[in-house]
Amino acid sequence: MNDIRLPRNIPLFPLPGVLLLPGGILPLHIFEQRYLHMFRDALQGDGIIGMIQPSTNQSCQSDPPVYMTGCTGKITHHEDTNDGRMLVTLRGLCRFDIVQEHDDRYLYRTAEVDYLPSGNIIREGNNDKHRRLLNAASLYLPMPEENSHLGPILEASMSELVTALAMHCPFSSTQKQSLLEASDVESRVDRLIELLEQAALDNWPVGNHKVN
Repeated sequence: MNDIRLPRNIPLFPLPGVLLLPGGILPLHIFEQRYLHMFRDALQGDGIIGMIQPSTNQSCQSDPPVYMTGCTGKITHHEDTNDGRMLVTLRGLCRFDIVQEHDDRYLYRTAEVDYLPSGNIIREGNNDKHRRLLNAASLYLPMPEENSHLGPILEASMSELVTALAMHCPFSSTQKQSLLEASDVESRVDRLIELLEQAALDNWPVGNHKVN
């Protein structure tokens, strides 16, 4: 956790379709008043935000039910705009399970959480799995020469590749949650490959270049 002491009680930011993983970088555009309060309060304290997904598609609810597992992020950059919004960058720290939500005196939701172990690390020397992941990503994503911003993702280390693809590929909320809840990093790699290979079949042809 990079020697950052994580609090047991954290603010919750429910955001559908948005995944934060440990080590990931997440830019956010904050405009709703209660979440502006939440981020400003966090900036006056430890800068920790709990990212979590609603567990239903009922976006009209102001406080929708949420999944029990999320990921903490540390505010690493913030910028106030002239029209009262805030541009924020979070760095993912550690996954958590909600123990209980509080009946809040705040404008926003908070909860007591337990932190989850990171599990085993990715074996960067696992060339077969790395190649399979690259092939799955290459089949699913457009060609890098047509979308130059994808090049650095495909050239990243395996751990960086897994985090970037899991966070930024347009999977469903349920699929993203399954990546977050994977019991360990190797399981997340396997699940990501499964999702990418299935997406390539469902959307074929998107790209058709393989890594030899």
